[in-house]
Amino acid sequence: MRLFPTPRYRNVQELLDRSNEATPRELETTLRDIRRANIFGLGTWVVKHHLSRMLEGRPKDQSVWILDLATGSSDIPQEICRWGAKNGFDLRFVATDISEAILGVARQRINNAGLGSKIGFAACDATMLPFQDGEFDFVTCSLALHHLDAGQARVALKEMARIARKGFIINDIYRSRGAWYMALFLSHITTGNRLTRHDGPASVLRAYTPSELRRLGQAAGVSVEVFKHPFWRMAAVGRADDGR
Repeated sequence: MRLFPTPRYRNVQELLDRSNEATPRELETTLRDIRRANIFGLGTWVVKHHLSRMLEGRPKDQSVWILDLATGSSDIPQEICRWGAKNGFDLRFVATDISEAILGVARQRINNAGLGSKIGFAACDATMLPFQDGEFDFVTCSLALHHLDAGQARVALKEMARIARKGFIINDIYRSRGAWYMALFLSHITTGNRLTRHDGPASVLRAYTPSELRRLGQAAGVSVEVFKHPFWRMAAVGRADDGR
């Protein structure tokens, strides 16, 4: 018997989904808070861990193209590019977000980091991607699937599977009472940003559990393997059936 039962799913809208209503300062600081969550909550590590497994045996003289959905401030593509360079891989990204304001923050950070030649940008909706079938080797999506309701999430899964020649990696939190308590606590002692304080706990309540994510994949006709990681992180990994 669980000490803390899993809270029921609640599709609570997050303030970041209305980024046009935030001030530039609010937007920059909440994206900073998300970067911290990716570092200390192991989100960046989760993507590197699964991508490294998917890159095993890949010739290092070939560029690897990755589409990053809902990129935020592109902190994970930035770190993945640096990690790839250290390990002999030429990793290149197209980073997307539905918000032009968020992409503006991301572009500035990537240019300041000297990675403008490795990471390009495009504004688009994760459920209506303007890319060809198999246009990218991999697709990554971090801390974003929970922003979509079940119908939208199924469509996004289909789109990831359609566009990725080799496979995709979804990195997200999963819903649990412990994660909610931790999000509530940390969002109120580490930042004064109103978006973060609202969105941290809200994101847990609207997050999917591993079993729910598996069912979403089945309903979408997309095969995914779901892994649980520390700090209530999970990864849903899809691999191309043809092994190209």
